[in-house]
Amino acid sequence: MLVDAFLELLNLWVLFAAVAGIVAGIIIGAIPGLGPTMAIALLIPVTFSMEPIPAIILLLGVYQGAIFGGSISAVLLNVPGTPSSAATAIDGFAMARRGEGGRALRFALYASVIGNIFSCLVLMALAEPLARFALDFGPAEMAMLMLFALLVIVLFGGGSKLDALIMVLVGACAGIVGLDPISGTPRFTFGSFAFENGFQLIPVLIGLFAMSEVLLQAFDREPLVGDAEVPPLKSSVVRLVELWRMRVTLLLSSIIGTFVGILPGIGSTVPAFMSYSLARSRSADPDTFGKGAPEGVAAPEAANNAVTGGALVPTLALGIPGDAVTAVILGAFMLHGLAPGPFLFRDHGLEVYAIFEALLLSSIPTVILGLLFFRVAIHVTRIQPRHLLPAITILAIFGAFSVNNSLFDVWVMLGAGVLGFLLRRANFPLPPLLIGLILGAPFEQSLRQALLTSGGGYGIFVGSPITIGLVALTVLSLAISLFFSLRKPRI
Repeated sequence: MLVDAFLELLNLWVLFAAVAGIVAGIIIGAIPGLGPTMAIALLIPVTFSMEPIPAIILLLGVYQGAIFGGSISAVLLNVPGTPSSAATAIDGFAMARRGEGGRALRFALYASVIGNIFSCLVLMALAEPLARFALDFGPAEMAMLMLFALLVIVLFGGGSKLDALIMVLVGACAGIVGLDPISGTPRFTFGSFAFENGFQLIPVLIGLFAMSEVLLQAFDREPLVGDAEVPPLKSSVVRLVELWRMRVTLLLSSIIGTFVGILPGIGSTVPAFMSYSLARSRSADPDTFGKGAPEGVAAPEAANNAVTGGALVPTLALGIPGDAVTAVILGAFMLHGLAPGPFLFRDHGLEVYAIFEALLLSSIPTVILGLLFFRVAIHVTRIQPRHLLPAITILAIFGAFSVNNSLFDVWVMLGAGVLGFLLRRANFPLPPLLIGLILGAPFEQSLRQALLTSGGGYGIFVGSPITIGLVALTVLSLAISLFFSLRKPRI
């Protein structure tokens, strides 16, 4: 299958999709205020007429490119292009101020590629065995698994746990609008036939992440990039021996990024700062961190790029998104007939392994394009997001309409955009809402199926080794969260 999957990649359209995705991702990531989630949500309707393999490769190329692209504005302007690049800015901008911006960007690029390669290898090793194991899951096991995933998002997603819980519940409530999965009766439709199919995922995604960004830029935000002087990019070289000296840091950062990325809802910001802190604690000269230490650039970049492969493990094997970006990509898989979950590898193994190999091989064009892009990076970082608002708005409207050729989806998108705008202004996190929306309906269905099977008895949720293990993990997560909450100093 690996050979057959590789042959699927020997297609001009696949190569074009990979290169176009990486270029678009680097540019979008380098523009402060934009990000991969918004870009992928806007591009999903563009892929409707494409074959599944180039379509998914295009979107994953944007994902990979944008995570690295965020380091460009972080290094040159001290303005992270993506939230996960905030850790990179600490030492990257310090290096740029002393004339080593080119070296900092090269360290970021090479560390990004190393983290991506490591996480892709882990993805290829873990995803199919996990999916095979999940084939033994019944309704009770799936219900407990999704409950555990939602709990992890609330407890360890960062920020206020109450805010995250509210967003998960809002998303889950929105997810159950439509026909009852057991009885088929309408719920929360207010007599509207259009609501019987529920909220379509793509219009909601476009509204939450693209239209809400348009509204924020139009009404709320000050320009992120002003007229500050950008340090010149001098000619510089990063030798292999310099990367070899930090091999342990790169490996540990890649491990952190990959395995933290597997946990649902954590994202790439947390592992980036974890890796930065670990690199500083292991350094022989920790005082150089914050003043332009190359390891302070390489460690967070290896970690936040390793999240790419890690977050795809639960997304593809279990149908549970690892973060907001993979939640959007999950919607793209579903639109192209590749429903993520235990049956994905059995029914579409060739396509999945072609996508895995493309992720691995895309490291080559990422290095080439990244090195070529440094020369124009300064000009890209000067682009204000507000200059792109008209194009984003038009793409959002046409993208929402093209899902079902329905004006109702456009209104859903606009409503989700206003809701996302209000929530973001109030500092509520959107990823828990999105993941709650995706998991709400299947969680309810699995829960009710399990209760119907057991005649209403709750013993079915501790009736197998798998459910007992998941209950134990849930209790352990609660205990760990409570422990750290009690240790936190009171103000």
